[in-house]
Amino acid sequence: MSESKILVIGSSNTDMVICTGHLPLPGETVIGGTFFMNPGGKGANQAVTVARLGGRVSFICKTGSDIFGHQANQLFNEEGIDTSYVFSDTKNPSGVALITVDTDVVAPGANAHLTPNDLKRSAEAVEAADIILLQLEIPMQTVEAAAAMAYRLGKKVVLNPAPASKLSAGLLETLYAITPNETEAEAISGIRIT
Repeated sequence: MSESKILVIGSSNTDMVICTGHLPLPGETVIGGTFFMNPGGKGANQAVTVARLGGRVSFICKTGSDIFGHQANQLFNEEGIDTSYVFSDTKNPSGVALITVDTDVVAPGANAHLTPNDLKRSAEAVEAADIILLQLEIPMQTVEAAAAMAYRLGKKVVLNPAPASKLSAGLLETLYAITPNETEAEAISGIRIT
């Protein structure tokens, strides 16, 4: 039995994390805490997870042509991820997530510029994949285009609907599986989860 080829289409961020005793109030400065940076982004996390589990994975994303983008690409290569379709954006910085305690703020940077046109440039990766993993840290039109392209080709599309957002009926029809948490399930269905 041959090993499935998995394609991840999504985001790559650098997480900048500070742990504090409490979240600052507007205008308040909080002294203390610890700071660290690590690779992140829902798409990058999916790609690394698949690679570490021994899967053959390709990743379509867009990073800035900056230190964070170069570090991300180096990490992907070290993890054994096919980076043939990691696009470098010379006009926009790499995405960063600013995380204070348990509050996340994401500045999408180049992630917001991964376009359906980039998907067309990556069509052979979609055709070669058996399973496509998506999340919502890239433009919705790119998510919808990727899911539609994969669906037309008979591929299994799995969506992590984060961050939570309304999803079109057209997108839902193209999915093989969806993996929402409670907040995301409520946003998708419009039904309060208790």
